[in-house]
Amino acid sequence: MSAVRPRIGLDLPLRFAADAGPSAIVTWLRGIDASPVDSLWTLDQLSGRLPTPEPIALLGFAAAHTKRVGLGIAVLVAPGRNPITAAKELSTLDRLSGGGRLVVGVGTGDSRLLGAMRLGEERPGAVLDEFLTVVRRLWTEREVAHDGPIWPFTGVTTSPRPAAPPPLWIGGGSLPALRRAVRLGSGWVAAGRQSTERFAALVGRLDEVAEAEGRTRESLAVAKRVYVLIEGRRPRAERAIDAWFTDFYGRAELGREVTVHGDVAACAEQLAELLRLGVTDLILHPLDESPQHEAALLGDLLPALAAAP
Repeated sequence: MSAVRPRIGLDLPLRFAADAGPSAIVTWLRGIDASPVDSLWTLDQLSGRLPTPEPIALLGFAAAHTKRVGLGIAVLVAPGRNPITAAKELSTLDRLSGGGRLVVGVGTGDSRLLGAMRLGEERPGAVLDEFLTVVRRLWTEREVAHDGPIWPFTGVTTSPRPAAPPPLWIGGGSLPALRRAVRLGSGWVAAGRQSTERFAALVGRLDEVAEAEGRTRESLAVAKRVYVLIEGRRPRAERAIDAWFTDFYGRAELGREVTVHGDVAACAEQLAELLRLGVTDLILHPLDESPQHEAALLGDLLPALAAAP
């Protein structure tokens, strides 16, 4: 297992979809570009309880106002995107960001979307497999003919193609998702809804799958989205977590189990446990988007995590 320092990612605030104007977003982006954060991430939620930004448009805006940080989606919902359109949009984003900054996580998303997207007769895994195949071919081949059952076409050229195809990371928490990551992806990204205990079990299965497929763990990125709340007062932390998970997921009971929370030292130790499991990319999703919480995360938590054994 690699001893290279893990990359630290930070979610773009969800408030950007609701009440933040462009100038405020630019100020925030420039500040993060000068911070220790390695990458900025967003999610793809076509239907949800809280306002969420469209990921490709938001990352395009972020690319225009940053120079250093990586840019990622965790994860793009494949059933909600035509792969030809997605390949074109993502290739353009990669080019506009200067090349080499973009990582694209891909997953199946909410199965209820399949019917709305006229994919109700298809298995989610089959949709994702074909989506990945088509996008990768459009990024690497001059002219593509594809005879798949979902999106058949001939004579399609996507131009300009990316100078180098952005890494495709596979999202999911099942054995088929792990197999898909090893066979078709550059990495695996685990959801924020997965507890550390569940994540540890999946990492063990990932090692088994990689060995069976003749692939080394070092050749795969292993990313974990983590909900985090720096709040040393337990009752206050639990109320905030319950409220956030009620608003976002409609499930208050899920939050306390999966959210890293407590004072700075407690949060650093919980995150360090994930790093000990072999996480290469830690994607932090703060439940508190206030400037005070962000200052504690950047100024206190990240240094404490860097010093953790």
